[in-house]
Amino acid sequence: MSNAIIQRLAGYLSVKESRSGEAIAHELGCSRTAVWKHVESLRALGIEIDAVAGKGYRLREPLELLDGTLILAGLDPAVREKLRDLEIESSLDSTNSALRRLAVEDQHAAVILAEHQFGGRGRRGRQWHSPYARNIYLSIGWKLENSLSELGCLSLVVALATARTLSRAGLNGHTVKWPNDLLLDGRKLCGCLVEVQGDAQGPCHAVLGVGINVHMPASEFTEEIDQPWTDVHSRLPDCSRNSLAILLLEELVTGLDLFAGKGFAPFRDDWKQWDGLRGQTIEVDAGKSALRGTAVGISESGALLLDTGNDILKLYSGEVSLRKTKI
Repeated sequence: MSNAIIQRLAGYLSVKESRSGEAIAHELGCSRTAVWKHVESLRALGIEIDAVAGKGYRLREPLELLDGTLILAGLDPAVREKLRDLEIESSLDSTNSALRRLAVEDQHAAVILAEHQFGGRGRRGRQWHSPYARNIYLSIGWKLENSLSELGCLSLVVALATARTLSRAGLNGHTVKWPNDLLLDGRKLCGCLVEVQGDAQGPCHAVLGVGINVHMPASEFTEEIDQPWTDVHSRLPDCSRNSLAILLLEELVTGLDLFAGKGFAPFRDDWKQWDGLRGQTIEVDAGKSALRGTAVGISESGALLLDTGNDILKLYSGEVSLRKTKI
């Protein structure tokens, strides 16, 4: 089943009334036998579809598909002018990977969103569960004149932009777990993945990916998630994915512009507001060893400050994983 048919069928079924097999076959230009196969393909992507006797097929819950025209029209004009391109894909391996396949010179200010990812990943290669047309999977490319050593805190900038996005959408109580996860009630809500290439002294090209659990009903797919999770829908049941994408792009572009001009210094006060670890006893898994102490904020370069009782250690992104200890 092609991505185009997936997207077309999902959109055609995103109404309250049932669609007959005959109507679907006419819409897609296929046989009635093929309709059943296409419906099963959607179910395999996590879309719940009821077969109603005598009436046809109906989504258990309507879907809000992403709309590129709507997103661009809703952006602040100053932000829209800075974007090179915006593409919405039905299904791909990951938005970060798709953007990185572009020529480097075409990555800056290019945006890719996807309804579904089959190879999305988070820190340390963990797979990101991806039901179709439920969440936000967005990547943006950005060229920075900074040296590679100055970009270690870029994931924090992206996490803060995501936190502000959710706040503007009406959510509260969410925090950032250093360096790039967002939690709500101690459960994972969002993840960010930053990939950078370039010369040691600059310029550098960054691909910045954000995944937000917008509406992820419990299912056989979520049973495989190996950590506590939640979604925006649990607090904001009417939250629009298109509106959220608009806010996220505005916050990302504004944040990246600020970082390019003034570095991380303007973000440190924001970090104090959203820091979900400060003052807590945590354990840091640094590969072969584990470090335990109290999180006491971040350094000027975005490193986690860990007070072990003897020293205050600086721990950097990409070298550690964090988890609260049971005290």
